[in-house]
Amino acid sequence: MKLVPKLPHSPYPPQGGYSFLDPRTGMSFDGLHGNVESTARKVVAHRVANPKLYPEGGGGLDETIQEIYAQKNATHPHLFLGGPELKLGQQPQAATVCACGSTEFVEILCKTCGSRVVTGRKCAKCGKKV
Repeated sequence: MKLVPKLPHSPYPPQGGYSFLDPRTGMSFDGLHGNVESTARKVVAHRVANPKLYPEGGGGLDETIQEIYAQKNATHPHLFLGGPELKLGQQPQAATVCACGSTEFVEILCKTCGSRVVTGRKCAKCGKKV
C-alpha cells in the first residue's frame, strides 16, 4: 500500500515541509525550499554519492518519495490517507559477516566534518572495509 497525502495537489507543503532524515548517513534534508520531488531528488543524489553505504544505488524517485511520506506519516499521520497504522519500511541492511568470518564491525566516521556521520564500516578483526 502506498502512502498518499490527503491534499496531493495543494500548493502548500505540509507542516515542516517535506523534511527527511537519511537513516544510514544521518544527513538531514530540510525540505522547506521545494516540493516532495525536489527533496527526493536531493536524497537520491546523496545516496548515489555514498556508494559504500548504498551499494545498491540511490534507489528510484518513487521509492524515495514513499520513504519521505513514511517518515512524515510517522510524525503526522493525520496528513495522509491510511492513517497511523502504516509503518516505515525496512531499510536494507549492510553485510553482517566479514569474509574473515567476524561479525564485529567498527563504524568509520566522516573525517572532513568530524561529526557522527557514518561513512562506512570496517571489520574489527581484520580491518577490511565492508
